[in-house]
Amino acid sequence: MMAGYILVRMKLAKYWTRQPGEAVDGKGQHIRVTARGWSNESMESAAAVARDVARRIAERIVSDRPKAPPYPYGDRPLPEPVLQEFRNGAETPKAVVTRNIYGARVLNTRDLMFVDIDRQETAPKPAESHGLLRSLFGKSKTEASSTPPPTDPAVTAIHNVAERHHLAGRIYKTAAGYRVLVLNRRLDPDSAETEALLREFGSDALYIRLCKLQESFRARLTPKPWRCGLAQPPVTFPFAGPKEEAIFREWDAKYAAKSASYATCKFLGTFGAGGVESGFEELVQHHDRETKATSALPLA
Repeated sequence: MMAGYILVRMKLAKYWTRQPGEAVDGKGQHIRVTARGWSNESMESAAAVARDVARRIAERIVSDRPKAPPYPYGDRPLPEPVLQEFRNGAETPKAVVTRNIYGARVLNTRDLMFVDIDRQETAPKPAESHGLLRSLFGKSKTEASSTPPPTDPAVTAIHNVAERHHLAGRIYKTAAGYRVLVLNRRLDPDSAETEALLREFGSDALYIRLCKLQESFRARLTPKPWRCGLAQPPVTFPFAGPKEEAIFREWDAKYAAKSASYATCKFLGTFGAGGVESGFEELVQHHDRETKATSALPLA
């Protein structure tokens, strides 16, 4: 099943399928498993990879060897179909939208840094939100002599990191913390500099690792289904056949209806001084539109 276009720098596969593989245990019993396979060349190559992966998993089971490192945070591409791509005249797209394992749309970018910061325990109360923005983005002259309002220490930390590195961009509130976009610099997702910067911002450790391994930055565009009162999809990509795909399409229609009442993040404001790198404007506009970042909807 074809998933979309493949990027040179991002680890996303063009072709995906599922195939069986088997091994025989010491008692002569056949252990049969099914695994995903991927390729950038053809569906036949993807099927060969799937059979090889399935065979190795079956052999691991019959030999009772330790499990391999957990998927998907490994060295293989994520099993995500490509739904949309963004181009700027280059040979490969500057970004693509994929659908992740639990059905949410994700924006994958080549050099536009997204920073995912989980700070649920320090989320500001509604009454503090206006004060938080004043602290982060400055006060008017009439406010200069007033008592400083309470601020979220996580937001202060984000602002301080940005100042130290002369970064400019946008900040958003998410259901579990904050999201930062760096707009005045192009950054390499698998570089040591990027890893250090993400750590300094306080980004989630798994997100840092995924950026490095998949060689892209990621931002979820649509809500997590369970936050909208919907279970995860009953089937996962790549689908075993038309029946599974139809089951997913039915789920996806329910997901679209449920998620329409929620925003994925809320735009708080901009920070830093500096221009916006060419080509980033289109991605920011798409991000804000799809996440409903400027709406008054509840976050999910």
